[in-house]
Amino acid sequence: MTDEEMVEISEDIVVDEDADEQLEDMSLEGRKEALTKARWNVFMYLGIAAILFGFALFPMPFDADYDNFSNSAEKNVGFIWGLPIPGDDFTDVPVTISVEVVNPPAQSGVLLGAYLIQTNDCQSNLGEFTPLAREGSGHNHHYMVKTAPSAGETAEFEFDVDPANYCVIVQYVNENGDNLGDANSDMIVNGKMWPNQVFAGILGLSALILSAFAFIGAQKHGETVRTMLEGGNDTIESKVLAEVSKDKIAAGPTGAPPSGPTSGPSSGPPSGPPAEVVESEPVAVEEPAAVGERYEETDNGYYFKILADGSYDQSVYVKADDGSYSAYEE
Repeated sequence: MTDEEMVEISEDIVVDEDADEQLEDMSLEGRKEALTKARWNVFMYLGIAAILFGFALFPMPFDADYDNFSNSAEKNVGFIWGLPIPGDDFTDVPVTISVEVVNPPAQSGVLLGAYLIQTNDCQSNLGEFTPLAREGSGHNHHYMVKTAPSAGETAEFEFDVDPANYCVIVQYVNENGDNLGDANSDMIVNGKMWPNQVFAGILGLSALILSAFAFIGAQKHGETVRTMLEGGNDTIESKVLAEVSKDKIAAGPTGAPPSGPTSGPSSGPPSGPPAEVVESEPVAVEEPAAVGERYEETDNGYYFKILADGSYDQSVYVKADDGSYSAYEE
């Protein structure tokens, strides 16, 4: 593409300065609005994540009273919800049972046994399930035994169960699992379960990831707004002119530059400033300059004569007040 074609193209582009400024203002306002939305999204997702994590870590409490009829503490804790994935895995719901010993049986070797029996009817005879729990068969019935502490002390049992309806049974037992409780025995049972841990944890983690993406977007919008406010948003006219200039520079010059003088004077000008011209002293009369001759001024106030053929006169000249030039005399 020639220079003439590029100039014609640039002349065909009509730049509306008012529309350009309006477009820049809209773009800047749009960026500011996007930045504000991104920042609000960061805070919103962080707030949602905090709420969900708090919900996941909030326990659902329950308790059980000691029954003199069954000589144990029993409780129907109801349905424990969670992800319906059977077996021992990370989706199991944590359940903690805390047992405070009030009055243990007056025997040696008394133990505390805690059961979590999976059944829909806690009023039925649960004796058929307790042997299965002690044998540890499957992941439906759970059993754990600890040495009974002294009166006033507490023992804790921790279970991980699948979602289902469960019954809690806590007894004073011997090493075979037989119930040793009597009418004089007593205990205080409190429990906690975290059925929302998996659901709320996954959702909270998702909200935390979304807040990280929103933060990255806010950083990008912020950089763009700072660049635009610092003057990085060039107008459309300046962009067009810059493109045309780049094309012309890339095309290069159309011809070679004119040749300059091949050599300068052999001797440089005096190092000091030119001496003042005293009117009383005789001044040499300058001959009329030949056609094509000119004088070239140096940095320190002296002049060189350039002859018509482009060569330099070897003398140094000074300029008088009337505009005439004369050879410098030391």
